[in-house]
Amino acid sequence: MEGTLNVAHERTTPTPSLSPDSFNAAYKQTTTVAMAIVAALPIYVVIAEILMRNATRTELPETLGTLRIVMFVVAGMVIFTTTLLKGILLRSAPPDAPGRLARLRTATIVALGLSEMPAIFGLILVVLGSTRADFYMLLAISGYMMVRHFPRRGAWEEYVRRGSTLAVR
Repeated sequence: MEGTLNVAHERTTPTPSLSPDSFNAAYKQTTTVAMAIVAALPIYVVIAEILMRNATRTELPETLGTLRIVMFVVAGMVIFTTTLLKGILLRSAPPDAPGRLARLRTATIVALGLSEMPAIFGLILVVLGSTRADFYMLLAISGYMMVRHFPRRGAWEEYVRRGSTLAVR
């Protein structure tokens, strides 16, 4: 019986708070990953421009119009899905600061990874039909999403301190 009481007591004991060094290291690592994801966008531009300049002008496939619509609709859905997913991941904040920081890192990296999807859709359209305007519109959507989900220090500190999702969405 005492063993059970000790286990219950261990669960209610508060965990140590997060040191500033741990927070800074986690924030810096996540920002580095975020910068690497953002750095893919200019690379996509170079790839798309090379593909468009080297493409032979042929008749566009008949299904390209439908595929364009589908990709734009999915890109729009990704905006809302990413925001919703990040909110769900952050809504039930762990009780301890290290747990909240780990959850925030995961949510941020997932959101930024999903933010690349529209740009990739644009590259697919370039490969299929050399549609420059479509590529740049989808690239702009990706850029918007990356700016929106890029880690901001003040919002991170607020979330880790309180577990409030208002600042990090």
